[in-house]
Parts: sequence; structure tokens; C-alpha cells
Amino acid sequence: MIKKYKDYIILLFVFLLIVFSPYLNKFFYETVPKLDTSNITNTYCNSLETDYNELLKTNEFSFSSNLNLVTSKVMLRNIYEFKDILTIYKGSDQNITVGSPVINEKGLIGIITKLNSTTSEVRLITNKNSNISVRINSSFGILKMQDDNLVVSDLQASDTLNIGDKIYTSGIGNLPSDIYIGEVSDITLNNTEIEKIVYVKPAVDFSNLNYVLVVI
Repeated sequence: MIKKYKDYIILLFVFLLIVFSPYLNKFFYETVPKLDTSNITNTYCNSLETDYNELLKTNEFSFSSNLNLVTSKVMLRNIYEFKDILTIYKGSDQNITVGSPVINEKGLIGIITKLNSTTSEVRLITNKNSNISVRINSSFGILKMQDDNLVVSDLQASDTLNIGDKIYTSGIGNLPSDIYIGEVSDITLNNTEIEKIVYVKPAVDFSNLNYVLVVI
């Protein structure tokens, strides 16, 4: 008998839930706080705007516009190799090859050293193993890292060089000529005083690289 009443009570409870479920839904909808997604939306929109502006900048060249270019977003940058390498989303499927120079609207970033069909690894000019032939006025030297500074070495002490002089790729080797690198920030002599060491202020902001261009 008690079990029978229990069954009736359960059935009545279920019936009431069904009948009043629209009102219960409305109650919970109105009383439970709504998730404020405005900050999420604003952050996403700002991110899209930043990407759009970065893409626009890739059209602002101060060097030859006759280059064949592939645009790519930066995929990966290891914090432990921040000055050495980065990885991009384009590879051999886009006709990129090992040795292809990588630039942005400011100047030279680095050179492709590894790739597969869809990604590539870029060795930055700030890499300790980087050696690039460059030109300053009519003088030629090697751009490299030395004691954590970007410098141009192999310059004669008699070369006429001044602070503020522009530095470009020389065209000697695999890189095209006249890709802008930066300017002379300081000049010293080496230990033997027969060669000049030029300290370089790079045009590229290596702390903020989102999009790059690969010369193919």
C-alpha cells in the first residue's frame, strides 16, 4: 500500500514537471547570470584588426618591387631560440627553397634553412651562425653576430664609413642585391687595427614578427 502511494507521488511529480517546465526554464534563464562575452569578442576583433594591419604593411617596400613574393604568417617561435630561428606556414608547395631570403616591409629577416611541403624554418640574421655578404656604400663585408651584437666585419680600416650609412645585401652569393638591412650605429677597429668593425642597427623589429615575405 505504501509503495502504491509512492508510485502515485512520483507520477504526480513527473506530471507537474512536464506541465510547469516552460515556467521553470524561464525562471532559471532569468535568474542564472548571463555570460558576458563582450571582452572575448573585442579581443578577437582586435586580433583580426592587428593581422589585417600587418598584412597591409607587407606592401610597403623600400626596395625592389619586382621580387616574386610569398606571404606567410609566423607559425612558431621558440623562446629559447628567439634570436635564432622561427617557423612559418609556407613550404615547398609554394615553390619556397632552401636559401630563399625572408623579408618584411622593413628589410631582411633571414634565410630559409629547412622546409617541408607546408612549413619552413627561417634562420634569422641575428642567428649566431648567420653570415651574409653586405654592402655599405662601396665597401663590402660580412654581416654576423659577434658578442651578442649584430656587426659587419671584414672591412678595411681605410674604408670610408660613417654612422648612419645604410647597409644592404651585396648580391654576392645566393641573396638578391639591395635588400635593406639597417644602418651603421657605431664604428670601431679590431684588435690589430687593420679592420673596421661596424655595429648595426637593424631595420626589422625582431621582437615583433607576425607576417613575413619569402622571395622565391
